[in-house]
Amino acid sequence: MIAAPGRRMLAGAAVAALAAAVAGCAGGGTASTHNDSPGLVMIHTSKYKGNIITPVVKPTTVLMDTAGKPFDIRAMTPGGVTLLFFGYTHCRDECPLTMASTASALRMLPAEQRAKIRVLFVTVDPARDTLARLRSWLGRTEAQVQAAARQTGIPVSSVLLEHGTEMLAYGTDNIAHEAFFPSTPPASMANDLRLLVTGHHP
Repeated sequence: MIAAPGRRMLAGAAVAALAAAVAGCAGGGTASTHNDSPGLVMIHTSKYKGNIITPVVKPTTVLMDTAGKPFDIRAMTPGGVTLLFFGYTHCRDECPLTMASTASALRMLPAEQRAKIRVLFVTVDPARDTLARLRSWLGRTEAQVQAAARQTGIPVSSVLLEHGTEMLAYGTDNIAHEAFFPSTPPASMANDLRLLVTGHHP
């Protein structure tokens, strides 16, 4: 099901609906630049404003979309930019903030650029994130959600419903070179998305 231009609900998983919620999320850590020369001032000259990360290859995991059809994350998101986020609809803090910031950032882009961006939201709480809750949501097994998370290196705990709060930004090369956190301003996200859709990356 296409929720909006460039957005898709998956399941075990779902895409980009602004969801409100209930238990807290685990912090995802922040990217840092290693400095081998203490005292040396590091000047940030990159055009990118997100957190630069060690490259992460887009997962090959197959989940179920909200139309009840298999959705191969890598095979079905070719050629454009893919934003991948693991969360759940009862999360009351980071998840809705991330989705709201993403929606704001997308609204800052012209339609032709938005059309080249896919937002994939994969639930870590398929037991409660049901069809009834997300209208056309189809549950998927915990093992498959965990497999997708392992391929990205993002920690997920289905017991405590903890998960990394970073949203991975995959470029046209199917590799994420940067991530957005809940604290990333929408304008910074929009800046980087404009660059990513052109085929460049940090």
